[in-house]
Amino acid sequence: MWDPLTDSRYISHLYLLYTTADGPGLVYWDGMVGHSGRNGCRVYCGILGRRKDRGTHYYPALLCPRDRTVAGSDHNDIDAFELPQGGSAEYADNLKKIVS
Repeated sequence: MWDPLTDSRYISHLYLLYTTADGPGLVYWDGMVGHSGRNGCRVYCGILGRRKDRGTHYYPALLCPRDRTVAGSDHNDIDAFELPQGGSAEYADNLKKIVS
């Protein structure tokens, strides 16, 4: 790095111990799809989003709309009291598939 006060260069050993971000900003940090994607859960829980007809934005709705169904968003209702737990094991497996 360059220090303009002393007009010198130095090597900085930067450590990020605790990072935070809002939903849209987190996409750039962790590389996942984001809050409007089909798999928008940040903790990799596996809950799929639902979208409107001819739409590209997915919503984290647990209940399936009764008046319409869209292909890819027609999965069963999810009980709010029995949400799946997120985990890093499935994320690591999927990452290995991408890398190999």
